[in-house]
Amino acid sequence: MSFIQYIQESAASEDKLTHLEHAEDHVINTGAEGFHHAFHTLNDTHDSIQGATSSSTKTVIKYDGSPSVIFGRHPKTGEFFVASKSAFNKEPKLNYSHEDIEKNHGHAPGLVHKLKAAFDHLQKVAPKKGVFQGDIMYTKEHKWNGASQNDVKEHNGKYHFTPNTLTYSVGKDTAEGKKVAKAKIGVAVHTAYHGDDLESMKAHFGFNTHDEDSGFKHHPDVHLLPTHVVHPAKAPKSNFHKHMNAALDEFHKTTPETHDAITNHRVGLKTYINSTVRTGAKPSANGYHAWLTAKHQGEVDKLKTPAGKARRQQAMNADLEHVGNNMHHFQHILNIHSHLQKAKDELVKHLSALDHHGYEHSIHGKPSKPEGFVAIRNNRPTKLVDRADFSRANFARND
Repeated sequence: MSFIQYIQESAASEDKLTHLEHAEDHVINTGAEGFHHAFHTLNDTHDSIQGATSSSTKTVIKYDGSPSVIFGRHPKTGEFFVASKSAFNKEPKLNYSHEDIEKNHGHAPGLVHKLKAAFDHLQKVAPKKGVFQGDIMYTKEHKWNGASQNDVKEHNGKYHFTPNTLTYSVGKDTAEGKKVAKAKIGVAVHTAYHGDDLESMKAHFGFNTHDEDSGFKHHPDVHLLPTHVVHPAKAPKSNFHKHMNAALDEFHKTTPETHDAITNHRVGLKTYINSTVRTGAKPSANGYHAWLTAKHQGEVDKLKTPAGKARRQQAMNADLEHVGNNMHHFQHILNIHSHLQKAKDELVKHLSALDHHGYEHSIHGKPSKPEGFVAIRNNRPTKLVDRADFSRANFARND
């Protein structure tokens, strides 16, 4: 039996996530089941790269757009609306007109302009039924401080737009470039929602507006950016299997107690790992203990009363004692995390080198990989991003 066949994926599922998780973080989030899901997701993605057509996992391009917009026909009234991510709140802010947008989002002028453009143009292509989500990549002909604005710039025979961290560039004479030239808004739609009312709607990830049965129409004012990945006939060799074997070997060393030991440290571990992305340090149990010590001490130092400091110090000592007594468990999890990340990076390296419908990517004028990709297995999306590259650039942008 090969190592790919060895693990049988658990029937359990993760709680509904409000954002995409990195493949390697699944083992922190949900223990053994999370490892199974990450393991099979990465294997399936690798099989797809090698040309497999029967894989239960599909991979799509992750665009670095902003803002995210939810739009479509209300499932009960059929009336067209646009919204921010608040569309699925208990008290959603749905916009059926420019006046609604001003009322609900007037405190954020930039968002108002984007939502108005989405409202005016997306109904030209949206199906008669359904709710969808996508990232706005650019808009044109909007007013800002009394002057006309256009997110798309022309330089050296290419169009350029920077919706967030990445700048996207495409030749003016390419198929995509010609769409940019005509369009008034560019959107990368990635999710469809199904259900009889907004609160209970379920997401269908990896939706492709370019599929014949998507229901989306064509209109020159709306540029629907392609999200599918186009693979060449043969993928290059890599160290993928080496890293996956190492992850599996490390997983065999774990016990139920290993996953129980980190239960109350899932958020802390992921925050610590993100800190190492910034610094370039290799995550380790000792490093986590030191990071946690500094974090707790900072919270103790903020308190002013002796009684408050004493209570916080007691909680700090108990937390650090637990980590100290379970260092081997924490190290096993971090070893698995590291091997899965390295295997994922092999996939991202290959996927990033493909031709993404003619688009080039840069950050502050320097060539860059695309933001990343999303692998969807059993309608559960997993983020495939080079944390040492794009995530670090994002952190630097937000610091």
